[in-house]
Amino acid sequence: MGKVYNINEAGAYLTVNEISAYLNVSRSQAYELTHRSDFPVTHLGGSIRVPKEAFLVWVRLHTVIPRDVDTILKAAA
Repeated sequence: MGKVYNINEAGAYLTVNEISAYLNVSRSQAYELTHRSDFPVTHLGGSIRVPKEAFLVWVRLHTVIPRDVDTILKAAA
């Protein structure tokens, strides 16, 4: 298992590498996210940066939690 990324240690803006680590997806998948019209991204010269707080809101809005999540968690324990 790889190292767990702690987003709390990140600055106010995230890099594509940090997005990739947090979501546990490839760099190319993280870059694809930056091209979505609903994804919070800032272009600074040739660099892509993602405002951390806006990113965390975006993740919450795009996370689907099943209604019976308690049942699922109990079964997994």
